[in-house]
Amino acid sequence: MPEEVKQPQALNRRYRDVDKALTQEKNRLKVTMDKDVIADIKAHMDFLKERLKALKKLMREHIREHESLKHTKKLLTSISGIGEKTSACLIAEIGDITRFSSARQLAAYAGLTPQQRSSGTSIQGKTRLCKIGNSHLRQALFFPALTAIRHCAEIRAFYERLLAAGKTKMAGIGAVMHKLIRIVYGVLKSRKPFESEMLVSHKHTPEPLAL
Repeated sequence: MPEEVKQPQALNRRYRDVDKALTQEKNRLKVTMDKDVIADIKAHMDFLKERLKALKKLMREHIREHESLKHTKKLLTSISGIGEKTSACLIAEIGDITRFSSARQLAAYAGLTPQQRSSGTSIQGKTRLCKIGNSHLRQALFFPALTAIRHCAEIRAFYERLLAAGKTKMAGIGAVMHKLIRIVYGVLKSRKPFESEMLVSHKHTPEPLAL
């Protein structure tokens, strides 16, 4: 992994740990009755929020200091649904795109390839996400998939076709996540910004996946 990517990965994973701790404190606040404990939880939440701000600042500064990362961020944020936070996670977790020989290999690394649930020699149940891979990368694409469905006409049409074919909403979202990671690969490999017209001639149609 390139040296300039090692720090973003460490920062990204620390950010996720702190964010998880903040969510846990929010959940505790909902069930706590003691006023002193409530005050302590709120104080800890304020501290965690400040740490999240500091970690985001460190990430922005690091990316700004490296021209290659700045350009990569610009490419990633050209993709419908991907903003600054997600682009930072993708930079941190993908690293050097040349270590992946294909879009499918990157999708497999993210745990976004289809996997049949089976019992013995017979296949049972629905096709689901593999979920063996980089969970940080996979989880980072969930909300961007929802945004892309809302704001990218081509992706919305793709998603609606799946629903019309009888697929569940979660299976459709899984397929959009799969499509997004393939788009990420194409953009990073070509070093060209995303254009929605690319989707019109995009030959690969991800299989609907249950999350």
